Order: sequence, then C-alpha cells, then structure tokens
Amino acid sequence: MVELNQRSGIGYSLILDIGNSRTKLFVTDDVKILYSATYETIVDLEKIFALFPQIKKGIYSASGQIAKEMADFLNERLDYLIHFTSETPSPIKNLYKSPETLGSDRLAAAIGVNHFLPNTNLIIFDFGTAITIDFVDSENNYLGGNISPGLSVRLKSLNFYTNRLPLVSTPAKIEEIGTTTTKAIEIGVVRGIIGEIMSYINQYTGHKIIFTGGDNFYFAEKIKSPIFVFRNPVVFGLNRVLRHNLELCFLTGIIKKQNVE
Repeated sequence: MVELNQRSGIGYSLILDIGNSRTKLFVTDDVKILYSATYETIVDLEKIFALFPQIKKGIYSASGQIAKEMADFLNERLDYLIHFTSETPSPIKNLYKSPETLGSDRLAAAIGVNHFLPNTNLIIFDFGTAITIDFVDSENNYLGGNISPGLSVRLKSLNFYTNRLPLVSTPAKIEEIGTTTTKAIEIGVVRGIIGEIMSYINQYTGHKIIFTGGDNFYFAEKIKSPIFVFRNPVVFGLNRVLRHNLELCFLTGIIKKQNVE
C-alpha cells in the first residue's frame, strides 16, 4: 500500500484500451490528452515512460488477456493501476442486467460522455465494426442499449453470403435510387443505417444525440437532426473512472496497489 501524500496522488495517467487486434494508448494530465498512439502488435511502453516519466497511475480496459510482458512492466512501474471491469466502482450507476457481458468500452464511452453532459438523457451511437446504441438517463444511470452490424460488416456480408453480389466500398455520395447493382448495394446499406438511426432519434425526442466511432463523421453529415460528435469518449471515461477510484481511496487515506493478473 502507498500513502496518499506520496507520489501516487500526482503525476500523469496512462490509459490503455486493449482490443482484440490493436491497443490504443493515451497519456493524460487528468484534464487533457497529452499523447496518443495506436499499436497493432507490441506496445512500446519503454518509449512512453521515457517520454513521460511522470506517469504514476493507470487504468486499462481489455477485451482479452493482457500480455504477461505488459502486465509485469505495469506492475513494476506504476504506483496505482486499475483493470476496468463491470465490478470496478463507477461514477455512474450501471443498470445492465448482465454487467459481466457488457463490453467495457461501451460503459467507458457512456461514462465519458456523461462527464461532459451530466444529468442529461443521452443516446450514444458508436459507429465501428458494430454499431452500438447506448442510453444514459438524466439521473446518470447507464440503462443499456442495442447492437447492430456496422457499415463494413453489412457490405461484406452481402458479398460473402451471396453468389453474385459484389463487394463494394463505402460510397462517397448517396443517390435516391440505385441504377446499377453496385449502387443498389451502396444506397440500400447506407439508407438502411440512416433509417435505423432516425428511428431512435424520432422515438426518443428530448435526448441529446451523440455520435462517435470511426464512421461517425460519415453519418453525421447525412443525418438531418441536431447531433454532437464526440471524439475519444472511452479514454475520457476511463480517465474519469481512474479519478473516481482515487477519490474513493482518499476517503480511506491509502491507495491499494492492484497487480495485473
């Protein structure tokens, strides 16, 4: 255990969003992002700590098992470390009925958006491989949400599960009616997603609409409704969880260092 008046309560934070195929790394000063990088394979933590020796605390979210080398390094270098899971104390209440099955990135994104828009009814659309639609109410409760195939998944599935339909790319322009098979697929898939989004917006009037994820700008310009585009909600959410847990530690007067398993 580390006393609070020592260095654990100060310094920069390391935030890791570890996915199945890549890891997103951020260094923050608890207010803003100072550094960010995305790694496909090995994460160069030695370089990060050389650039930012002030890093003393960290949090990570992992969709799978964290590499042993990374775990050993983090355990040695950090004074305080959190593995963000459904059991981690959170600044908002999670009402999901099977929290152990909830993707930590979905919850972290909801926490991040809620931090900037507290006491607000929110619908958060995350446009990635899947489109996730998550709800937070004005009492700062995470209610749950829905999952739908993303743009690239829909385009690829039409090619994969049929004999004659081609694999097409994301269209730059959407017309009203497709006059070729390629155009028919492009328009059908994109308009289908737009219709799906609008069904939520029209049903949940009075909610603030948040777009994030890789394809958010693509759809943001096609939706005729007030929306907010939010970059990096997961990192802000994880950062907020880290600060929340440190604040809880201040109430007890000690920080319990967590080792990565």
